[in-house]
Amino acid sequence: MEPLGNRNTIPIVGGNFTGPRVKGKILDIGADWGLTDVQTGAFSADTRYNLQTDDGANVFIRTSGPAQPDGNLHLRLIFETGDRKYYWSNDIIAIGILSPVAANAEGTGFTLRIDAWHV
Repeated sequence: MEPLGNRNTIPIVGGNFTGPRVKGKILDIGADWGLTDVQTGAFSADTRYNLQTDDGANVFIRTSGPAQPDGNLHLRLIFETGDRKYYWSNDIIAIGILSPVAANAEGTGFTLRIDAWHV
């Protein structure tokens, strides 16, 4: 147990993303080191993982934010890349809503969706 609660590691094993200026895949590199508060039982995400655009650029992403009573999470998104074409993403402020989509048939994983906005 951590001072603020219990930390669990949930692997991020892939997926895809699409937006008005960029699309690609979520690489099988990263995890959510989420924290469950010992006082309230509330979960907060703490993710770090890698995106790869369709044209081969690598973008590191971090998300964090608390769960809401409806089961969704409100997130802050931070992007990092050295790629010239996507360098603009280093300076954006983005927020998102993470929502569960489906559990896999084996019950060992699940699909999530993040709707994100550049503000």
